Amino acid sequence: MSDPILKIGRVVEVSGSKVIGELEGTVEDLHRTYKSRRYAVGQVGSIVKIEAGDKLVFGVVTALRMTETMLDGAEVIGRETVGDGASNAKWLEIELFGEAVRTGLGESDFVFQRGVVTYPLPGQGIFVASVVELQRIYNRTDKPSVHVGTLSQAASLPVYLLTDELLGKHFAILGTTGSGKSCSVTVLLRSILEVAPRAHVILLDPHNEYRRAFPDLAEIIDPTTLNLPHWLLNFEESVELFIGKTEHVATSQTNILKDAILAARREFGTVGIPPEKITVDTPVPYRLGDMLAQIDAAMPTQASKQDSYLKIKNKAETLQQDSRFGFMMAPDEAVGDQLAEIVGQYLRIPVGEKPLSIIDLSGVPSDVVDVVVSVLCRMVFDFAVWSPRPVQIPVVLICEEAHRYAPRRDDAAFQPTKQALSRIAKEGRKYGVGLGLISQRPSELAESILSQCNTLIALRMSNEQDQNFVQRALPDSVRSLVSILPTLRTQEALVVGEGTVVPVRLRFNDLDEAHMPHSADVPFAALWETDGAEADLVANVVRRWRMQERPPLVVVTEEDAEGEGE
Repeated sequence: MSDPILKIGRVVEVSGSKVIGELEGTVEDLHRTYKSRRYAVGQVGSIVKIEAGDKLVFGVVTALRMTETMLDGAEVIGRETVGDGASNAKWLEIELFGEAVRTGLGESDFVFQRGVVTYPLPGQGIFVASVVELQRIYNRTDKPSVHVGTLSQAASLPVYLLTDELLGKHFAILGTTGSGKSCSVTVLLRSILEVAPRAHVILLDPHNEYRRAFPDLAEIIDPTTLNLPHWLLNFEESVELFIGKTEHVATSQTNILKDAILAARREFGTVGIPPEKITVDTPVPYRLGDMLAQIDAAMPTQASKQDSYLKIKNKAETLQQDSRFGFMMAPDEAVGDQLAEIVGQYLRIPVGEKPLSIIDLSGVPSDVVDVVVSVLCRMVFDFAVWSPRPVQIPVVLICEEAHRYAPRRDDAAFQPTKQALSRIAKEGRKYGVGLGLISQRPSELAESILSQCNTLIALRMSNEQDQNFVQRALPDSVRSLVSILPTLRTQEALVVGEGTVVPVRLRFNDLDEAHMPHSADVPFAALWETDGAEADLVANVVRRWRMQERPPLVVVTEEDAEGEGE
């Protein structure tokens, strides 16, 4: 039996997974002290238990209400009259999430499972769940798990996420800018990589935030080391590159490009594959010179019919001459069959000492960044599809700014990228490809893709449209918890879904200064106190701008700025 001091109320009504309870009249404080620990009483998001014979039923508090006494003595909870009773009664709304069967008399002597079979009855007592009981629930020693933070209501209680369920069934990290999203991603990844040093993780980093966070664990791939040759593109991506989405794409242009690429691929060929088996999408190398030669050979002699051919040729030659596209437009003499080396580099096979690939997209030209992301996503999935069964090398793809590549509106994205992410979301689990979506604008994310993420990590979110979108993505039993999202502190998150044993409000672990992502807010006030710019700053920036050279990464903290001001 539970200690009477932990009793805070009784069950009044049971309806499906929802329980309405009445707080005891003695509950006048927000805390109870038990075994030298202070427990929050009736706080939204706190865990309570109800004793039902030899079983314990656990639930999360989703709302608190006080009755309004009417003139006729009727009491109203919200808009529902619950009968005549004492005035000033306080009511709890509880969503049930699991139950446990006792195996002994101790606090931790029970076996917990999600879901409820035995429902409580009206009149049964409601108790605060003790730290020992919560530890038994949150720390599943029988499954692989990672320690990512502590319970918000009990800082001494560690919270673990289930590794296989989190990664294998996809997850999403959603939160307003400034809510601690990048730090949360770093904490989660570092926790996983500590226990899985032979992992295979790819992180798409559009703002060069994470280079500093994983100096010891990541292979950094930026435009200076990026190697995605033009021949890796499928036909749809090639159309985007050589014709462009702003150009009116006539059927004649796509046919010209298709015939030229197919002929160039078959001319280059590869060992073990008959030419007739090579299609326009087969990842077989081809030389741009061969493609252009095919276009020249097919070009009609009448000048009035040459426009489509010349446009493709001019675009290809322009790309070849632009140094920003050097990672993609390799000269003919450098073209070779490097597919195995490219896949091995990005997927970390073999791992070596760096299980994480960070693809720094901040220096990739904006007009081809969608093509680059599309190729990377498709390459990850295609490698998994053609790998032997059972799965030997599971891969996780984490996509920052996911709303850009998988937006809700079809006309707002490069469709091959959205299709690649959608395919991973729907089918990746079967082939050992996990997906992590990170976004500060969840309402702009494709709902069909987000719905495939079986674990949602929601940080502070103040935008009502985003809240409503997240609410639709949550299970029915915890939708009411969305109301706490605007009140979450930095580093706090609401975690629901397969990756956590029960819905939990947690605070992510602190990061060492050396592992903080480069996403700190700029201290305007401190930096504007003095003119600390170098005399030749503008000239240096202009030179790098023209040369397309990346500036050195210098992290300026508020303390640094204040020190310079002194």
